[in-house]
Amino acid sequence: MRVFKRIFLTGSALCSLGMAGQAFGQETAARCLGFTDGLALAAARAPEVDGARAREAEARADLREANSLMRPQVSTFGRSGVGDSGLTGSQIDNQLGVRVTQRVYDFGDSRLAREAARGGVAQRGFDTREQQNQAAYSFADAYLTQLEAEAMIAVIAQRRAYFVRQHEAIEALLRRGGATRADNAQIVAQLASADAEALELRFTVDRAATRIREYSGQSAAPCAPEAARAALDVQLTGLGNIDDVVASALSAHPRIGAQRSTIRSLEAQRARQARSRLPVVELVGIVSYVYDDNTEDWDTRDRVGVDVSVPLYTGSALGARNDRAEARLSQEESGLRTLQRNLSEEAEVAFRRSISLQAQLMRREAVAESQLDYFEAISGEFELGLGTLPVLIDARLAYEEAALDVVAARFSLLRQKLDLMRLTARMPDYPD
Repeated sequence: MRVFKRIFLTGSALCSLGMAGQAFGQETAARCLGFTDGLALAAARAPEVDGARAREAEARADLREANSLMRPQVSTFGRSGVGDSGLTGSQIDNQLGVRVTQRVYDFGDSRLAREAARGGVAQRGFDTREQQNQAAYSFADAYLTQLEAEAMIAVIAQRRAYFVRQHEAIEALLRRGGATRADNAQIVAQLASADAEALELRFTVDRAATRIREYSGQSAAPCAPEAARAALDVQLTGLGNIDDVVASALSAHPRIGAQRSTIRSLEAQRARQARSRLPVVELVGIVSYVYDDNTEDWDTRDRVGVDVSVPLYTGSALGARNDRAEARLSQEESGLRTLQRNLSEEAEVAFRRSISLQAQLMRREAVAESQLDYFEAISGEFELGLGTLPVLIDARLAYEEAALDVVAARFSLLRQKLDLMRLTARMPDYPD
């Protein structure tokens, strides 16, 4: 009977066993989908990531536009008109030319525009990372769900195999008058119950496999749970206490980085709006080809000068823009404080929960071991004719329930580690 302990309490066996007559061979194991590889595939394939990259490209375009403010601007123009040329005459004026402007001083307007644009680029970069993390997290959840369901199927498959053997023995006794039809019906009911539970879990496996395939583009089965546990432990290295967890969440989480970048961008925009009443000084050069109506001939005309533009009255538009920038900055600062509070709370709860689940797993394993000892004792008594079949069935089901609790506790711990890895921004690096 000790073989049951090895089956139910060993993680690798839980992954490798399937329904009765169904198991992963060496060829399947060689083609299994690794946990870390699947995370990278999910992050690379997610359409949400493509959308985030497009928004990042848009932000870089805004930065290029801001950089152009201090670069020469060249434009062409054409003019044609007729009007007074003096007190008694009029003149047709046709003109073609090129206008070149160069901003030379703007009291920091162009510099602040670049700072605001750089903040936008950084914020979009953090958004892209967050979308990658979300896609990888969804994949990882499905990955663990499939492994957990397969482990539970393994437990139920062993129960079914046990009751198949009991059914054969009961039928033999029934023919000799050593058992009752009620005993046989109990065994048949347990077989049907095992089949029903296995079918439901098989649906869970298929549903998780569908998500894994859609996110990763791979049809291979997940590798053993040990690989996922090892990958999670590697990513969580260095998080030894609550302070480490909270510090990592507040300093490295992409949403925190995105919020801070947004605030830096809005601070630059606010400063830019505050300087919007200051003049902008530009050098202007014009070269044109002009038609002289008096001489009926074309001639060139050059002009070089300085343009100084200062807004005098805008109908309160400048004040409204400044107030809008102040309000948006206050909103984002409030959002950052809220996000810091929520992340700090979630990270601390996740760390404490992982410690609790680790302790629960140890106790669940102890309970399963005790239930195994009880089941073996009842089985021995039953073989000696000292026990009843209902008592034997109850002992067997209690042992199975304890074994299923071990599986649930083990994968709850893995999911909690996954959540902790997401909250502390310890997701693996993704290829560009």
